Amino acid sequence: MTPTEPGWRATQANLVQTWQRVMTDPHGFFAEMPQTGGLNDPGIFLLITAALSAVGHLILGAGIGGMLAAFVFQVMLAGVAAALFTVIAQQLFEGRAGFEPTFRVVAYATAPLVLSWVPFVGTVARLYAAYLAMRGIERVHTVDTTRAVLTVVLGVVAIWLLVLPTAIWT
Repeated sequence: MTPTEPGWRATQANLVQTWQRVMTDPHGFFAEMPQTGGLNDPGIFLLITAALSAVGHLILGAGIGGMLAAFVFQVMLAGVAAALFTVIAQQLFEGRAGFEPTFRVVAYATAPLVLSWVPFVGTVARLYAAYLAMRGIERVHTVDTTRAVLTVVLGVVAIWLLVLPTAIWT
């Protein structure tokens, strides 16, 4: 959809409203978030948050390569996180959701990452994204808060262990 097409403003307004709702009312948002309906809407949301974050990295001086790397890393990381969170929640904590609802949670939990490039604020944004993921996992997998926290922590540790060897050798 291009800015000249009739539905562009409505789509743009919907994305802004979704971002605001995720950021300010995560309990309500995830309680009302459909668990089915495909990956299109959450995927677009993820791509937009990744693109905004990537532009921020460019502004901060990462260059075009750094911008592209930030975008690709955030999108790939979301897919890997959704898969890991699904397996961890199901296998360790009797989670009830599959990949689709978990991916939806992870995609919408990227909302604060539009600020991940801002020094110091980026750390808070990443922590808030983890909090959002925990709240969403709690809801879609119908697990208690402790199990949702453990799912996110174990998933983040697993990702860290996967990424660390690459970071060391580059």
